[in-house]
Amino acid sequence: MKLPEGWEYIKLGDVATYINGRAFKPSEWTTKGLPIIRIQNLNNTGSEINYFDGECGEKYHIKDGNILISWSGSLGVYNWHGGDAVLNQHIFKVEFNKIKIEKMYFFYMMKGVLVEMERHTHGSTMKHITKSKFDSINVMIPPLETQKKIVEVLEKAEKALEKRKEAIKLLDELVKSRFIEMFGEPALNPKGWPISYYEDICTCITDGEHSTPKRCEKGIYLLSARNVLNHSLQLDDVDYIDENEYIRISKRIIPEKNDILISCSGSVGRVCKVPKNIKFQMVRSVAILKLKDNFNATFMEWLIDSNFTQQQILKSINQSSQANLFQGKIKKLKSIVPPLELQNQFADFVKQCDKLKFEMQQSLTELENNFNSLMQKAFNGELFS
Repeated sequence: MKLPEGWEYIKLGDVATYINGRAFKPSEWTTKGLPIIRIQNLNNTGSEINYFDGECGEKYHIKDGNILISWSGSLGVYNWHGGDAVLNQHIFKVEFNKIKIEKMYFFYMMKGVLVEMERHTHGSTMKHITKSKFDSINVMIPPLETQKKIVEVLEKAEKALEKRKEAIKLLDELVKSRFIEMFGEPALNPKGWPISYYEDICTCITDGEHSTPKRCEKGIYLLSARNVLNHSLQLDDVDYIDENEYIRISKRIIPEKNDILISCSGSVGRVCKVPKNIKFQMVRSVAILKLKDNFNATFMEWLIDSNFTQQQILKSINQSSQANLFQGKIKKLKSIVPPLELQNQFADFVKQCDKLKFEMQQSLTELENNFNSLMQKAFNGELFS
């Protein structure tokens, strides 16, 4: 395409220097020193952080304001604001020492570049970009004044997105506050509710298929721990099985509406009730709870998400190469048992909040689509041409 006046094509390798992080060994991890920033610490700020208390070279040190790019496992660009740290492998630190370029212009530009690169990276479950391929990609660079104008527009649009996301997050905080108001802090149990073990409040506690299911390209959902988020299912990255495999697995357990799902491997303790009109099976990294009639699934979902239950889970998990929560441990978790009528009142409140959240989520999707369209125009030279 014909470039606007003053714009030019430049290869990424000629825009900046990209320093790959250091391959820190588990034997080097400590509980003090500088945080070791891995990809999961960029994608999930709640992920466990390991530390390094030795010498590793200044090039591996990162500070607030550094632009970081994850290039293996998951692709993403990040404006680091987590304080002094050291960088693990599979993440580039960007040093702007080759051409004059606005840091935030590069940041927004790379968001679009990585989306396009992800479509062409090799590996079905593991995204990966080779350094040579990364360096050879052409990007469009406008004059500095145009870069500043583009950044100004995109920052305003992104602030609108963040405000909407924060409003959605506050709805969850509202539900948590309502839970405490109605039931008290479960760990203290100020209202004196009866206490029961999970094995006594459920008709069944088990997990998904233990053998390796035969997967196919399309068909019936096969959920694993990564698909269970708190209060929702993530089905963008999901495996599939055919009808025959579904029938085979279903001889053991059939997930039904209002059953409770818990992630029990890796990121342990995320919880979601089964929504209506979904047909699926699970692998063993997902546990399923079938509740007795005196329990409301919505109440139970939020109880499991509370600090009271999460602390019990934390004490129960088996720490090997990764955390695991086994059926026997789930059965021995403790639950408060408020009257069903009160549980139902709480569920009605959650339903109203969910309705509002759905409307806000639709608005957020529209804002995101507009932002992506704005990004495309900005980096195709159409915004200020």
